[in-house]
Amino acid sequence: MVKDWVEGFLSRRYREYLGVFLFFLLLAVIFTWPLVIRAHRSIPGDTGDPCLNSWILSWGARTIFTRPTHLFQANIMYPSRDVLAYSEHLFTLALLAAPVYVVFHNPLLAYNFLFLLGLALSGLGCYLLARELTGSRWASLVGGFFFAFCTYKFSQLTHLQIMFSPFLPFAVLYLYRYLRDGGRCNLFLFGLFLLAQSLSSWHYLVFCFLAVGIMWLWKAAFSRTRVEWVRLGGVVATLAAVLLLVTPFALPYLRAHGRLPGFERNLTEIRVYSARAGDYLTTLGNNLLYGRLLPFFREGGGERVLFPGVIVVVLALLGLLRARRKGKTNGPPGDGFSRSMPLYFLLLAAVSFLLAMGPEVGGAWNALYMIPYRLGMLRFIRVPARFYVLIALALAVLSGYGTARVIDRVGKVGGKIWNFRLWGMILLVLLMAENINLPVSLADVPAGRGVPSVYGWLAQREEARIIELPTLPLGEEHRYDRLLDFLPRDPRAFSLQEGLRVYFSTYHWRRTANGYSGYFPYYYNRIFYEMQGFPSERCLDLLRGLGITHVVWDWDLVPSGREEEYRTRLLSLPGLSLAADFGDRWVLKVETGERSSPQDFRVEAQAPEAVPPGRAFNLGLTVSNPSSHPVIMVEEEPQPFHLVFTDAEGKVVLEERGTFGAPFFLQAGESQALPLRCRRTPSRNGLYTMRLFLEGGVLGTREFTFSVEVREMPDSKDPSLLDGRLEYLGEDGVIRIPAPDGLFPLLFRVTNQGDTYLLAAGEDREEEITRPEGLVHLAMRFEREGPVWEEQRGTLPCDLSPGQSVLLPTLVRPPDIPGRYKLFVGLTDEGFHWFGEVLVLEVEVGDGSD
Repeated sequence: MVKDWVEGFLSRRYREYLGVFLFFLLLAVIFTWPLVIRAHRSIPGDTGDPCLNSWILSWGARTIFTRPTHLFQANIMYPSRDVLAYSEHLFTLALLAAPVYVVFHNPLLAYNFLFLLGLALSGLGCYLLARELTGSRWASLVGGFFFAFCTYKFSQLTHLQIMFSPFLPFAVLYLYRYLRDGGRCNLFLFGLFLLAQSLSSWHYLVFCFLAVGIMWLWKAAFSRTRVEWVRLGGVVATLAAVLLLVTPFALPYLRAHGRLPGFERNLTEIRVYSARAGDYLTTLGNNLLYGRLLPFFREGGGERVLFPGVIVVVLALLGLLRARRKGKTNGPPGDGFSRSMPLYFLLLAAVSFLLAMGPEVGGAWNALYMIPYRLGMLRFIRVPARFYVLIALALAVLSGYGTARVIDRVGKVGGKIWNFRLWGMILLVLLMAENINLPVSLADVPAGRGVPSVYGWLAQREEARIIELPTLPLGEEHRYDRLLDFLPRDPRAFSLQEGLRVYFSTYHWRRTANGYSGYFPYYYNRIFYEMQGFPSERCLDLLRGLGITHVVWDWDLVPSGREEEYRTRLLSLPGLSLAADFGDRWVLKVETGERSSPQDFRVEAQAPEAVPPGRAFNLGLTVSNPSSHPVIMVEEEPQPFHLVFTDAEGKVVLEERGTFGAPFFLQAGESQALPLRCRRTPSRNGLYTMRLFLEGGVLGTREFTFSVEVREMPDSKDPSLLDGRLEYLGEDGVIRIPAPDGLFPLLFRVTNQGDTYLLAAGEDREEEITRPEGLVHLAMRFEREGPVWEEQRGTLPCDLSPGQSVLLPTLVRPPDIPGRYKLFVGLTDEGFHWFGEVLVLEVEVGDGSD
């Protein structure tokens, strides 16, 4: 039996496949040179996404076989849960990388092994697919090369989850074979490759099912017999089985989606990463051919480099014109399904082209994209342009058809077999010339003994939970409330720095508050905005409450000339002590401290005194910490509330249920506003009693009662009617902020002095981003001689009816340069038009030395 297997493996067919694989592996080495000789110490691209993906592979390789139920409870972005769900889980890739990681314990080597293997296998998979359809080896080499090495793939150099595409053509191949010939083996291999590619990336789950779905419909159009329909049923059963196996991996994403605001992709960022017509003339600057013709082509990078080249387009067009002659098809004579496969790939390319355009095509609503988006099927895809992967597959196969046509027509001249090889070689070389993108950018990353010794020290302390500081400076950010987004001053530098820290965590695997991913939870954003003020008592209180035991302080990130200042502050802060000195890095021990519990909170509800009939509205909770110690809560679950409207006779006319986010960090004496969104009010005008019930959760069971009038009134979508006033409720005189950066609490009273209903919030985060008209915010701006520091905003605690006043606690980020400032505080509409009276406060920002 073994002898038969060896003889079968060494047969001419398998020698051909092995030779093709080695050919594409050689091309992978050449087209990524010098990666292969630096695979143990470098990574393609930069230290952002590639380092993140190397961490994902290492975490998966370490966890899948030992603690599979903890796969998504990764060690970064502490204290958040299901952290791996913030990015692609890369399960298939982690399985393949596991042997390399286990043997060599080098995340870079495991990553680069997959990088090169993915290119070679992608070429082999598309070669086999084109070989099946065209019967020509040279045509198959052309198609396999383009799918694996097209310029678009190298524009995705930092996204291994997109570059790694080998199982997609294998799945299409075995689906085609099964629909044409049947066979349990073909069906099994189709399902296996479909599952493997689907578990490599959620993008490829969509890509695979789209390609399969279109082929299923294409075959159904040609099916006439019971046998053919039974095969189509077998495909449906296999798809159902694959989805069943994928479901456990989807559950953590669904859990995160249910409790985290903004977890899904909104239309604003989707539009940014949607393809445009001009992108199909965009190439990489290091393309050796078209990079020299940039006046005729656009230079780009990242997600929208979609120029396929001239040769592949010409070959694809020739492939569409080529009709398979009778007797040359790989299906039975007269098999319309097999002969029509070029049209299938044309349809696949056309559908993918429209999906890559995102929500709009030429300014018009794109139903093909938006209908599945509204149904939730595309809400996790941020970059519609990545549907180009399917366009690349279609072009690859069609170019194979075209190459076969050229060889058939031209290669027979003279009747010599070398003519076939010559023309095949010429077309392959021309295609290669269009897609050489060198030099490939490589980033050197410490590995093995080159990793800073502090991480080996941390690996010996199983109880350690760490944060690495300082953070890089933060840029202009307008929101410090519930919609806090994280915007560093230099986003690229921040991603590179945090990517390295994530990578270094593979050498200690301790829980760390640092992280870098496709989603940044509110806790992460708030922690690192607060840490701009480290070292300070406020920052230390937050770290204690989070259970952080050690701070790794990187002296290379301290601003030049301020080293001695920080040295003094670090060593003099009570509760912080030096645990280890590694020269360029210190490890500081965070001593434990007291904190209060949520049961100590004082909770007050605020609601509009009058609301429009039948409309959504906002009320809110003001949560205060009256204790002498901070309160930190890491509960991400939405908190439930129940709202009941009763009329003058006590009859219940409306009930609403909803959720709100729990408070995170409240210092002693500090307050925070928590908005609650309600979908509607009673439809009839009149006076009502509104009762608000908090149904357990971190704030406990509480009840509030309001008297609310329902009546018609203009709302704040008309800026000309707005008027308001603010009062500062702190101590008189100069506001003294002890140190720059960090967040500082202020308390105001806001009054609606106009006759307009002021809207505090939209229906959800997406609406506030995509349709923000009419929202009113607290506005703050620091000024002194020179440029404005920044303009900031905060959310009103509830909608305000005319004449109503409410308390508004907020957080402000002071300027990063100590000195005296004027703080202008007022109200703005969403267009940042200030209205009403403006409050002017004197602020003194200290240098943190007190």
